Amino acid sequence: MLLDGKLDLFGGITVKPCEVAGVSDAHAAAEALETSLKDWEEKGVQGVWFEVENSASFWIPVLISAGFDFHHAQPGYAMLTKWLPKTKNTLPRYAFTTIGVGGLVVSSDGRILLMKEKRGHYLGWKLPGGASDPNESIYETAEREVLEETGIRAKATHVLTFTHGRRGWKDNMDIYFICVMKPADESEMEPKPCPRETAECRWMDREEVDRSNWGCGFPIQKVMQRYDVLKAAGDGKGCRAMGVEFGRRSYQVYEVDI
Repeated sequence: MLLDGKLDLFGGITVKPCEVAGVSDAHAAAEALETSLKDWEEKGVQGVWFEVENSASFWIPVLISAGFDFHHAQPGYAMLTKWLPKTKNTLPRYAFTTIGVGGLVVSSDGRILLMKEKRGHYLGWKLPGGASDPNESIYETAEREVLEETGIRAKATHVLTFTHGRRGWKDNMDIYFICVMKPADESEMEPKPCPRETAECRWMDREEVDRSNWGCGFPIQKVMQRYDVLKAAGDGKGCRAMGVEFGRRSYQVYEVDI
């Protein structure tokens, strides 16, 4: 039998074994795969994608034996791929860049909200922040992380800086943004540390921040230098987010006013 799949614009095909009728064990899967691979090669199919759900996991050793390799895995499924032509494999890699956001929360009287984590590689004072959740914008991540770690509701107004570097995972990169933020309500400024993540959090005035010894930890002094430049430029300057609709998609465009 031939396996049904969905062809894409790039000469590839995606097969979901859980939707294939008549294949209920590894032996039947191996026979169907062998026949289908020959058919796809004759038709000029290039990349083959198999989205194997947990309930059809008997397919995985069959695919590995046929030359497939893991592309990525998510809760509920694993994706395996094979490049059929005798040319360089040009299938796109799975996502290899993570996004994180920190919040530089500044009160109207110039105090800075800082926190210490309970665990991690650096346990000194730092800006609250962390990794983005799926479907979050940069501003949304900053606002959620600040609230979770310090109990302070704050609104992001600008992107101040970002870093781009390697993470501990093999070949992975990380982009970490710092957003300028302001308290949503200055009548509610009492920090409420997260009992799971936060060892301590409090407001510091600028003099205390400047005279603190930050060692080789969080680069707060560099961040504050950039904040001073932004503040000196006046209202309306800096990098701000603007929502844009394009077709069925929505985007956040970050524009720099200089």
